[in-house]
Amino acid sequence: MPEQHVGFEEFVTPGRDRARARVVHEALRHLAGGSGGEVLREMAQEVLSGRMRLHEALCVGAYSEALTESVETAQAAWERLSPEEQERRTAEARRFLAAREDPPSS
Repeated sequence: MPEQHVGFEEFVTPGRDRARARVVHEALRHLAGGSGGEVLREMAQEVLSGRMRLHEALCVGAYSEALTESVETAQAAWERLSPEEQERRTAEARRFLAAREDPPSS
């Protein structure tokens, strides 16, 4: 039987709206599939299962180190992009977030 996962609502916090919570949830699901390596897969599975809260996971040395390494790699890749490409990708990210926002209530 597949393991139950928490919904994106678990990640809505002060300062993180529903659209960003959905992105966090999607990223964790992606990591749980193994895209970031074994350590981040384990961390994502712990968080998605509800056995560990995200802020708790960030305090675990191995998880924190793996996340830091991943962020540093992404930052270095970002800095290698031209300003035009950075602008294009920023606009793309904004569209991505906007697509995940809740539709207005009627």
